[in-house]
Amino acid sequence: MARLWIIGPGAVGRTLGRLFSDHGAFEIAGIVGRDAERTAAARDFIGAGEMLGFDDAIPVKAGDVVMLSVSDGAVEAAEERLTSPAGLTVFHCSGARDLAALEPLRQGGAAVASLHPVKAFADPAREILTFAGVACTLQGDAEALALLAPAATAIGGEPVILAETVDRRLYHAGAVFASNYLTTLVQAALDSHAAAGIAEADSLRILAPILRDALGAILERGPVQALTGPIARGDAVTVKAQSEAIAAHDPALADLYRELGRRTLDLSRRKSPDLDLTALARLLGRSPSP
Repeated sequence: MARLWIIGPGAVGRTLGRLFSDHGAFEIAGIVGRDAERTAAARDFIGAGEMLGFDDAIPVKAGDVVMLSVSDGAVEAAEERLTSPAGLTVFHCSGARDLAALEPLRQGGAAVASLHPVKAFADPAREILTFAGVACTLQGDAEALALLAPAATAIGGEPVILAETVDRRLYHAGAVFASNYLTTLVQAALDSHAAAGIAEADSLRILAPILRDALGAILERGPVQALTGPIARGDAVTVKAQSEAIAAHDPALADLYRELGRRTLDLSRRKSPDLDLTALARLLGRSPSP
């Protein structure tokens, strides 16, 4: 079993370290962190591994695996800790960063990769219980992927290999749209309800079933076929009334409503090519023809 060194004792490092250890994917060799208390907490949570400070020499040897579970801006500083990379497998967990930061290690003889679990990491104690089925995107050297893909599978993940030509900025932006911005859209819905005089607790009760239904339909059938609502019906009267009502309370929210409406108009054209959307296109400021 390969030995794993964890540089970065945060939520991702703790979660993956514990899962790798519990499922026998790797032997935890050590945990490296800047803050001694945080590193000790990670060691206690994972239940294995030597504790090292960020400035300590890391006693790696050929065949070891190093996980850089640090913030995006700290990847370079972390990889610089590995002064003898020959024979190592090194991977970072960033969704947004490509492999350029690891290129010096690759030139020094390491196999490099990224392993990005597409999951929100808030509470490691919860995340280890909800990891099954999480997509783990992998990108990098074949030798590294041959080791990391089975490790991801062992901890319940679903490995997805990305070509190294995939632009990780756009890849990660997609995850931001689907997760972070979904949260923002729900808040926009709550704000609209608040303007109507509906308490947040009641609004969440009202929206919960339709949110679940919409997400389920999207995942099952795709966004185009799952689309419903006034724009999908070509109902310009309703859209105009809603836009005006929102604008009276929050012009910025009305701008968001109209911009999302323009995007939704494009989906509606794909779903119902024969539907007359001219009035809606004029209202939303979008060309009436595809």
